[in-house]
Amino acid sequence: MFFSIIVPMYNVEKYIGECIESLQSQSMKDFELIVVDDGSEDKSAQIVRSFAEKDSRVVLLKKENGGQSTARNFGLRHAKGEFVIFIDSDDFITRDDYLQTLFDKIQKTDADVVMYRYNKFYENRNPQLEKCGYSFFGVTDITEPSRLIPMLVQRDAYYGSAWTKTVRRSLLLKNNIEFDEELRCEDIDWSYRIMEKAKRIACVDKEFLAYRQREGSVTKVCTLKNAEDFLFTLEKYKKRYESSETEIDENLRKGLLSSLAKYYANLFLSYGRVKNKEKKYLKKRMKAISSLLDYADSYRPLLVRKFYRVFGFSVTLKTMCLLDRIKN
Repeated sequence: MFFSIIVPMYNVEKYIGECIESLQSQSMKDFELIVVDDGSEDKSAQIVRSFAEKDSRVVLLKKENGGQSTARNFGLRHAKGEFVIFIDSDDFITRDDYLQTLFDKIQKTDADVVMYRYNKFYENRNPQLEKCGYSFFGVTDITEPSRLIPMLVQRDAYYGSAWTKTVRRSLLLKNNIEFDEELRCEDIDWSYRIMEKAKRIACVDKEFLAYRQREGSVTKVCTLKNAEDFLFTLEKYKKRYESSETEIDENLRKGLLSSLAKYYANLFLSYGRVKNKEKKYLKKRMKAISSLLDYADSYRPLLVRKFYRVFGFSVTLKTMCLLDRIKN
């Protein structure tokens, strides 16, 4: 079996059928689809079971509610495929050559990781699919992480999402890479661990996944816990990548530090979206890692760095929060 597709699921009876059907329609059939029911209280499991009864590739696993990371890890432990794909249960694949294209890229490059692009999907807009805001043009023949990652960061084309990647399962198992079940920004942490260990990383310059935009989804909710975990992750990897004891390629290390600069610029926005007044205690920690902006190598963090150097932390924070509110 070549692909194991893992779909964590919680109360998505409205969407899970579309997700499964988009995978069943793939021209490449060599895959298993593991749907992990994370304690759903609606008809989600019943819907998946109806698919599983007709298609042996669809497997329904059930567990007590523990969150998306626990469901992903649970699915990974049951996976048998050579490569693993994680897809959220409210998203779906837009092209029937998705798996075949990934397979062909892996066969050509022997990559440990293949990354691809996505569209945002809006149910109540026309057109529903929003064009991807970045491109892999010009880098699809580069597989050395030390060359590729800095180029992606500079182009603002490096994203830490789990659902825009397929990863060799043996790489995850050999390096004990699972999702941190204590974090809300677990994808970022997971992706950094993969980038450090992959021997070859390839890009496919095509949009395959429809990333559904809906109120109440995990990625739309910004709580104090979200901001705390985001900040913790930046602190963790800043310390790691600035350390002389970190045994990774120098160019890769610099590229990953540049990616942290982008995340740091985004942290200002995350802070502004938290409604909890207790968030103010985070300011001191945020300011303490502001030197991440020194590694900026793409448009937004470079702009934030210039503003920060003129006006300082407090004015930059207030300005970015205000601009975000106006935009949204």
